[in-house]
Amino acid sequence: MKDNIYIFFGGESVEHDISIITAMQVLKVYKDLIPVYIGRNGVMHMAENLNDVKIYSNFQKLAKGVKDVSFVNGKPYLAVKKRGKYSKFLSVSFALLCTHGRFGEDGGLQGILDSCHIPYSSSNSISCAVCMDKIFMKDVLISRKIPTVKSYPLNYKDYLLNKEKVINEIEREIKYPLILKPARLGSSIGIKVCKTASDLDEAVNFCAKFDDRILVEKYLSNIDEYNCACVHMNKDVVISDVQKVGKTSEVYSFEEKYLKTSTKNEEKIDKNLKKQIKNLTSKVYRIFNCFGVVRVDFIYDKDKGKLYVNELNTIPGSLAFYLFKNMKFKDLVTCLIEEGKERRAREQFVTAYDSEALEVFEKLNLDMVKK
Repeated sequence: MKDNIYIFFGGESVEHDISIITAMQVLKVYKDLIPVYIGRNGVMHMAENLNDVKIYSNFQKLAKGVKDVSFVNGKPYLAVKKRGKYSKFLSVSFALLCTHGRFGEDGGLQGILDSCHIPYSSSNSISCAVCMDKIFMKDVLISRKIPTVKSYPLNYKDYLLNKEKVINEIEREIKYPLILKPARLGSSIGIKVCKTASDLDEAVNFCAKFDDRILVEKYLSNIDEYNCACVHMNKDVVISDVQKVGKTSEVYSFEEKYLKTSTKNEEKIDKNLKKQIKNLTSKVYRIFNCFGVVRVDFIYDKDKGKLYVNELNTIPGSLAFYLFKNMKFKDLVTCLIEEGKERRAREQFVTAYDSEALEVFEKLNLDMVKK
Protein backbone atom coordinates (compact mmCIF):
# COMPACT_ATOMS: atom_id res chain seq x y z
CA MET A 1 0.00 0.00 0.00
CA LYS A 2 1.38 3.39 -1.01
CA ASP A 3 2.26 5.86 1.74
CA ASN A 4 0.16 9.01 1.56
CA ILE A 5 2.23 11.51 3.49
CA TYR A 6 0.60 14.91 3.98
CA ILE A 7 2.23 18.17 5.00
CA PHE A 8 0.04 20.55 7.03
CA PHE A 9 0.75 24.29 7.25
CA GLY A 10 -0.85 27.71 7.69
CA GLY A 11 -3.46 27.90 10.44
CA GLU A 12 -5.20 30.35 12.76
CA SER A 13 -2.03 31.90 14.11
CA VAL A 14 -0.06 35.13 13.91
CA GLU A 15 2.76 32.86 12.72
CA HIS A 16 0.66 31.82 9.70
CA ASP A 17 3.07 33.24 7.09
CA ILE A 18 6.14 31.68 8.72
CA SER A 19 4.35 28.34 8.61
CA ILE A 20 3.86 28.75 4.85
CA ILE A 21 7.57 29.53 4.41
CA THR A 22 8.56 26.41 6.36
CA ALA A 23 6.26 24.28 4.20
CA MET A 24 7.62 25.77 0.98
CA GLN A 25 11.15 24.92 2.10
CA VAL A 26 10.13 21.32 2.81
CA LEU A 27 8.19 20.92 -0.46
CA LYS A 28 11.21 22.13 -2.41
CA VAL A 29 13.29 19.15 -1.27
CA TYR A 30 10.49 16.63 -0.67
CA LYS A 31 8.23 16.83 -3.71
CA ASP A 32 6.18 13.67 -3.00
CA LEU A 33 4.40 15.16 0.00
CA ILE A 34 0.72 16.06 -0.37
CA PRO A 35 0.13 19.64 0.84
CA VAL A 36 -2.83 20.69 2.97
CA TYR A 37 -3.16 24.40 3.61
CA ILE A 38 -5.05 25.56 6.71
CA GLY A 39 -6.55 28.99 6.10
CA ARG A 40 -6.63 31.81 8.62
CA ASN A 41 -10.22 30.78 9.40
CA GLY A 42 -9.18 27.22 10.24
CA VAL A 43 -10.63 25.62 7.09
CA MET A 44 -8.33 23.06 5.45
CA HIS A 45 -7.79 23.15 1.68
CA MET A 46 -6.16 21.07 -1.01
CA ALA A 47 -5.36 22.61 -4.40
CA GLU A 48 -3.28 22.01 -7.52
CA ASN A 49 -0.68 24.72 -6.85
CA LEU A 50 -0.21 24.83 -3.07
CA ASN A 51 3.57 24.59 -3.58
CA ASP A 52 3.60 28.04 -5.21
CA VAL A 53 4.26 30.68 -2.54
CA LYS A 54 2.78 33.44 -4.75
CA ILE A 55 -0.80 32.21 -4.34
CA TYR A 56 -0.97 32.98 -0.62
CA SER A 57 -1.12 36.73 -1.20
CA ASN A 58 -4.65 36.16 -2.57
CA PHE A 59 -5.51 32.51 -2.03
CA GLN A 60 -9.14 32.64 -3.11
CA LYS A 61 -8.22 34.18 -6.45
CA LEU A 62 -4.90 32.46 -7.27
CA ALA A 63 -5.32 28.90 -5.96
CA LYS A 64 -6.41 26.40 -8.61
CA GLY A 65 -8.84 23.52 -8.11
CA VAL A 66 -9.45 24.25 -4.43
CA LYS A 67 -11.14 21.52 -2.39
CA ASP A 68 -12.08 21.79 1.26
CA VAL A 69 -11.07 18.81 3.38
CA SER A 70 -11.70 17.71 6.93
CA PHE A 71 -10.52 15.00 9.30
CA VAL A 72 -12.76 11.95 9.77
CA ASN A 73 -13.59 11.13 13.39
CA GLY A 74 -11.67 8.13 14.64
CA LYS A 75 -10.21 7.16 11.27
CA PRO A 76 -6.98 8.02 9.38
CA TYR A 77 -8.70 9.77 6.49
CA LEU A 78 -9.39 13.19 5.07
CA ALA A 79 -12.88 13.78 3.68
CA VAL A 80 -13.12 15.91 0.53
CA LYS A 81 -16.05 18.33 0.29
CA LYS A 82 -17.97 18.52 -2.99
CA ARG A 83 -21.15 20.53 -3.55
CA GLY A 84 -21.48 21.10 0.17
CA LYS A 85 -21.10 17.43 1.10
CA TYR A 86 -18.12 15.31 2.07
CA SER A 87 -18.01 12.48 -0.44
CA LYS A 88 -14.46 11.32 -1.25
CA PHE A 89 -12.15 9.91 1.45
CA LEU A 90 -8.35 10.07 1.25
CA SER A 91 -6.15 7.75 3.29
CA VAL A 92 -3.52 9.51 5.45
CA SER A 93 -0.40 7.50 6.33
CA PHE A 94 1.47 10.31 8.07
CA ALA A 95 1.20 14.03 8.90
CA LEU A 96 4.29 16.22 8.65
CA LEU A 97 3.48 19.29 10.72
CA CYS A 98 4.81 22.72 9.73
CA THR A 99 2.17 24.56 11.76
CA HIS A 100 3.61 27.22 14.06
CA GLY A 101 1.94 28.90 16.99
CA ARG A 102 -1.59 28.58 18.33
CA PHE A 103 -3.88 25.85 16.93
CA GLY A 104 -0.90 24.12 15.32
CA GLU A 105 1.90 23.94 17.87
CA ASP A 106 -0.15 24.07 21.07
CA GLY A 107 -1.36 20.45 21.12
CA GLY A 108 -4.75 21.05 19.50
CA LEU A 109 -3.90 19.63 16.07
CA GLN A 110 -1.84 16.86 17.67
CA GLY A 111 -4.88 15.81 19.73
CA ILE A 112 -7.04 15.61 16.60
CA LEU A 113 -4.42 13.49 14.83
CA ASP A 114 -4.20 11.16 17.84
CA SER A 115 -7.97 10.70 17.84
CA CYS A 116 -7.83 9.88 14.11
CA HIS A 117 -4.96 7.41 14.63
CA ILE A 118 -2.69 9.38 12.28
CA PRO A 119 1.04 9.37 13.14
CA TYR A 120 2.75 12.78 13.01
CA SER A 121 6.14 14.44 13.25
CA SER A 122 5.99 16.60 16.37
CA SER A 123 5.83 16.12 20.13
CA ASN A 124 2.52 14.86 21.50
CA SER A 125 -0.40 17.08 22.50
CA ILE A 126 0.57 17.34 26.18
CA SER A 127 4.22 18.22 25.53
CA CYS A 128 3.23 20.76 22.87
CA ALA A 129 0.63 22.39 25.12
CA VAL A 130 3.00 22.76 28.08
CA CYS A 131 5.91 24.03 25.95
CA MET A 132 3.65 26.50 24.12
CA ASP A 133 2.48 28.09 27.36
CA LYS A 134 5.45 30.04 28.69
CA ILE A 135 4.00 30.14 32.22
CA PHE A 136 3.43 26.37 32.46
CA MET A 137 6.80 25.77 30.81
CA LYS A 138 8.53 27.92 33.43
CA ASP A 139 6.78 26.09 36.26
CA VAL A 140 8.13 22.78 34.98
CA LEU A 141 11.64 24.16 34.46
CA ILE A 142 11.73 25.66 37.95
CA SER A 143 10.50 22.39 39.48
CA ARG A 144 13.42 20.59 37.81
CA LYS A 145 15.92 23.28 38.89
CA ILE A 146 16.60 24.46 35.33
CA PRO A 147 17.76 28.12 35.36
CA THR A 148 15.20 30.63 34.03
CA VAL A 149 14.86 34.41 34.28
CA LYS A 150 12.83 35.59 37.28
CA SER A 151 9.18 36.02 36.32
CA TYR A 152 5.59 36.68 37.40
CA PRO A 153 2.50 34.97 35.87
CA LEU A 154 -0.17 37.58 35.12
CA ASN A 155 -3.80 36.70 34.50
CA TYR A 156 -5.51 39.58 32.69
CA LYS A 157 -8.88 38.98 34.38
CA ASP A 158 -7.26 39.22 37.81
CA TYR A 159 -5.40 42.31 36.67
CA LEU A 160 -8.61 44.08 35.64
CA LEU A 161 -10.28 43.18 38.94
CA ASN A 162 -7.44 44.53 41.10
CA LYS A 163 -4.76 46.40 39.17
CA GLU A 164 -3.13 47.94 42.23
CA LYS A 165 -2.66 44.58 43.96
CA VAL A 166 -1.19 42.88 40.88
CA ILE A 167 1.16 45.81 40.14
CA ASN A 168 2.36 45.84 43.76
CA GLU A 169 3.07 42.10 43.59
CA ILE A 170 5.04 42.51 40.36
CA GLU A 171 7.08 45.42 41.73
CA ARG A 172 7.76 43.51 44.95
CA GLU A 173 8.92 40.33 43.19
CA ILE A 174 10.69 41.82 40.15
CA LYS A 175 12.40 45.17 39.77
CA TYR A 176 12.14 47.34 36.65
CA PRO A 177 12.82 47.13 33.77
CA LEU A 178 10.42 44.35 32.78
CA ILE A 179 9.59 42.46 29.60
CA LEU A 180 6.02 41.29 29.02
CA LYS A 181 5.17 38.36 26.72
CA PRO A 182 1.84 36.79 25.72
CA ALA A 183 2.08 33.33 27.29
CA ARG A 184 0.98 31.34 24.24
CA LEU A 185 2.53 33.20 21.35
CA GLY A 186 5.80 32.87 19.48
CA SER A 187 8.05 34.61 16.94
CA SER A 188 8.55 37.57 19.34
CA ILE A 189 5.06 38.88 18.51
CA GLY A 190 3.19 40.92 21.13
CA ILE A 191 6.24 41.56 23.34
CA LYS A 192 6.67 44.82 25.26
CA VAL A 193 9.58 46.19 27.30
CA CYS A 194 8.47 48.20 30.31
CA LYS A 195 11.06 50.45 32.00
CA THR A 196 8.91 52.37 34.48
CA ALA A 197 5.69 51.91 36.45
CA SER A 198 3.91 54.37 34.15
CA ASP A 199 4.54 52.02 31.18
CA LEU A 200 3.20 48.91 32.87
CA ASP A 201 -0.55 49.35 32.37
CA GLU A 202 -0.10 50.16 28.67
CA ALA A 203 2.18 47.14 28.21
CA VAL A 204 -0.28 44.78 29.95
CA ASN A 205 -3.20 45.99 27.82
CA PHE A 206 -1.12 45.62 24.66
CA CYS A 207 -0.13 42.02 25.44
CA ALA A 208 -3.72 41.19 26.38
CA LYS A 209 -4.71 41.75 22.74
CA PHE A 210 -2.89 38.50 21.98
CA ASP A 211 -3.47 36.44 25.15
CA ASP A 212 -5.17 36.78 28.53
CA ARG A 213 -2.20 35.05 30.19
CA ILE A 214 0.94 37.18 30.25
CA LEU A 215 4.44 36.31 31.39
CA VAL A 216 6.18 39.22 33.14
CA GLU A 217 9.95 38.78 33.32
CA LYS A 218 12.92 40.75 34.54
CA TYR A 219 14.35 42.48 31.46
CA LEU A 220 18.05 41.85 31.02
CA SER A 221 19.77 44.30 28.69
CA ASN A 222 23.37 43.07 28.59
CA ILE A 223 22.76 39.64 27.12
CA ASP A 224 23.64 37.26 24.33
CA GLU A 225 20.99 34.95 22.87
CA TYR A 226 21.61 31.45 21.59
CA ASN A 227 19.64 28.75 19.78
CA CYS A 228 20.23 25.02 19.83
CA ALA A 229 18.04 22.23 18.46
CA CYS A 230 17.72 18.50 18.89
CA VAL A 231 15.89 15.70 17.12
CA HIS A 232 14.98 12.14 18.00
CA MET A 233 16.93 9.84 15.70
CA ASN A 234 17.72 6.11 15.88
CA LYS A 235 16.49 5.79 19.49
CA ASP A 236 18.70 8.66 20.61
CA VAL A 237 18.66 12.46 20.72
CA VAL A 238 20.92 14.26 18.24
CA ILE A 239 22.03 17.75 19.28
CA SER A 240 22.59 20.45 16.66
CA ASP A 241 25.23 23.13 16.47
CA VAL A 242 24.81 26.23 18.62
CA GLN A 243 23.83 29.51 16.99
CA LYS A 244 24.51 32.93 18.48
CA VAL A 245 21.71 35.29 17.59
CA GLY A 246 22.62 38.69 16.24
CA LYS A 247 20.04 41.28 17.29
CA THR A 248 20.07 45.01 16.68
CA SER A 249 17.16 46.08 18.91
CA GLU A 250 16.38 45.62 22.62
CA VAL A 251 14.13 42.65 21.76
CA TYR A 252 14.97 39.96 19.20
CA SER A 253 12.10 40.91 16.90
CA PHE A 254 9.97 39.02 14.38
CA GLU A 255 11.73 40.87 11.54
CA GLU A 256 15.20 39.91 12.80
CA LYS A 257 14.16 36.30 13.29
CA TYR A 258 12.72 35.76 9.85
CA LEU A 259 13.49 38.66 7.51
CA LYS A 260 17.22 39.17 8.15
CA THR A 261 20.26 36.93 8.17
CA SER A 262 21.74 38.19 11.42
CA THR A 263 23.35 35.14 13.00
CA LYS A 264 26.91 34.48 14.12
CA ASN A 265 29.13 31.46 13.70
CA GLU A 266 29.43 28.74 16.32
CA GLU A 267 33.21 29.16 16.35
CA LYS A 268 32.88 32.48 18.22
CA ILE A 269 31.11 30.87 21.17
CA ASP A 270 33.02 30.00 24.33
CA LYS A 271 33.70 26.26 24.46
CA ASN A 272 32.39 25.75 28.00
CA LEU A 273 29.28 27.83 27.31
CA LYS A 274 28.60 25.84 24.15
CA LYS A 275 28.85 22.60 26.12
CA GLN A 276 26.47 23.94 28.76
CA ILE A 277 23.94 24.96 26.08
CA LYS A 278 24.05 21.54 24.43
CA ASN A 279 23.68 19.72 27.74
CA LEU A 280 20.68 21.82 28.75
CA THR A 281 19.10 21.37 25.31
CA SER A 282 19.25 17.60 25.67
CA LYS A 283 18.03 17.75 29.27
CA VAL A 284 14.93 19.91 28.66
CA TYR A 285 14.06 17.88 25.55
CA ARG A 286 13.79 14.83 27.79
CA ILE A 287 12.10 16.66 30.69
CA PHE A 288 9.20 17.69 28.45
CA ASN A 289 9.08 14.28 26.74
CA CYS A 290 9.63 15.99 23.39
CA PHE A 291 9.75 14.30 20.02
CA GLY A 292 10.70 15.29 16.50
CA VAL A 293 12.78 18.42 16.11
CA VAL A 294 12.70 21.04 18.89
CA ARG A 295 14.61 24.32 19.16
CA VAL A 296 15.59 25.60 22.59
CA ASP A 297 16.29 29.33 23.00
CA PHE A 298 18.73 30.60 25.62
CA ILE A 299 19.64 33.91 27.25
CA TYR A 300 23.13 34.52 28.63
CA ASP A 301 23.39 37.31 31.19
CA LYS A 302 26.85 38.78 30.55
CA ASP A 303 26.78 40.81 33.77
CA LYS A 304 26.29 37.77 36.01
CA GLY A 305 27.76 35.12 33.71
CA LYS A 306 24.55 33.06 33.96
CA LEU A 307 22.78 31.01 31.28
CA TYR A 308 18.98 30.74 31.26
CA VAL A 309 16.54 28.62 29.26
CA ASN A 310 14.21 31.09 27.58
CA GLU A 311 11.72 28.89 25.72
CA LEU A 312 11.14 25.70 23.73
CA ASN A 313 9.75 25.57 20.20
CA THR A 314 8.19 22.18 19.43
CA ILE A 315 7.72 22.99 15.71
CA PRO A 316 10.45 25.57 15.01
CA GLY A 317 10.56 27.79 11.93
CA SER A 318 12.23 26.05 8.97
CA LEU A 319 12.25 22.97 11.25
CA ALA A 320 15.55 24.42 12.55
CA PHE A 321 17.38 22.63 9.73
CA TYR A 322 19.94 25.46 9.53
CA LEU A 323 21.28 24.43 12.96
CA PHE A 324 22.18 20.90 11.84
CA LYS A 325 25.33 21.61 9.84
CA ASN A 326 26.14 17.96 9.20
CA MET A 327 22.65 16.94 8.09
CA LYS A 328 20.92 17.67 4.79
CA PHE A 329 17.43 19.17 5.02
CA LYS A 330 15.87 16.24 3.17
CA ASP A 331 17.55 13.81 5.56
CA LEU A 332 16.07 15.72 8.51
CA VAL A 333 12.57 15.53 7.00
CA THR A 334 13.03 11.81 6.26
CA CYS A 335 14.08 11.31 9.87
CA LEU A 336 10.93 13.08 11.15
CA ILE A 337 8.72 10.86 8.98
CA GLU A 338 10.41 7.56 9.80
CA GLU A 339 10.74 8.28 13.52
CA GLY A 340 7.12 9.44 13.70
CA LYS A 341 5.86 6.25 12.09
CA GLU A 342 7.97 4.12 14.41
CA ARG A 343 6.68 5.99 17.45
CA ARG A 344 3.07 5.35 16.42
CA ALA A 345 3.75 1.64 15.97
CA ARG A 346 5.48 1.54 19.35
CA GLU A 347 2.71 3.37 21.23
CA GLN A 348 -0.08 0.87 20.72
CA PHE A 349 -1.17 0.99 24.33
CA VAL A 350 -4.04 -0.93 25.92
CA THR A 351 -7.20 1.19 25.65
CA ALA A 352 -9.82 -1.28 26.86
CA TYR A 353 -10.33 -3.04 30.17
CA ASP A 354 -12.97 -5.67 30.85
CA SER A 355 -14.76 -5.01 34.10
CA GLU A 356 -18.12 -5.54 35.77
CA ALA A 357 -18.60 -1.82 36.39
CA LEU A 358 -21.65 -1.45 34.12
CA GLU A 359 -23.36 -4.54 35.52
CA VAL A 360 -22.77 -3.35 39.10
CA PHE A 361 -23.96 0.16 38.24
CA GLU A 362 -27.09 -1.22 36.57
CA LYS A 363 -27.95 -3.28 39.65
CA LEU A 364 -27.27 -0.40 42.05
CA ASN A 365 -29.24 2.01 39.89
CA LEU A 366 -32.23 -0.34 39.80
CA ASP A 367 -32.09 -0.77 43.57
CA MET A 368 -31.97 3.01 44.01
CA VAL A 369 -34.95 3.48 41.71
CA LYS A 370 -36.95 0.88 43.63
CA LYS A 371 -36.27 2.69 46.91
